[in-house]
Amino acid sequence: MYNPHGLKECDKERRQKTGKGSARRAVDTAMTAIGGIASVSSIPQVIKIWETGSVAGISLTTQLIALFAVVSWFLYGMYIKNKPLAIASGSSVLVLGTVVLQMFYYG
Repeated sequence: MYNPHGLKECDKERRQKTGKGSARRAVDTAMTAIGGIASVSSIPQVIKIWETGSVAGISLTTQLIALFAVVSWFLYGMYIKNKPLAIASGSSVLVLGTVVLQMFYYG
């Protein structure tokens, strides 16, 4: 859990050998799965752009803001050494990055 007074608290919690450790693993697994689902949610957009070669109706500003946000979350996940956050946001970076690249290519 994030502690603004010391990120080392995350490591302490992670190393606990009590029942909390297994609950933490279960929550981490669930959140990684949910993050994975959120990450792949833009894949249909990638496919549609690729098939049609059209980016009409897609806001570049919105995609860039979303990309900035997930890059920030990815870097934060790496900084606090939180695998679920890093994996989920890293996957989102790949998918949203693809949409942005397609917008420049086809736009």
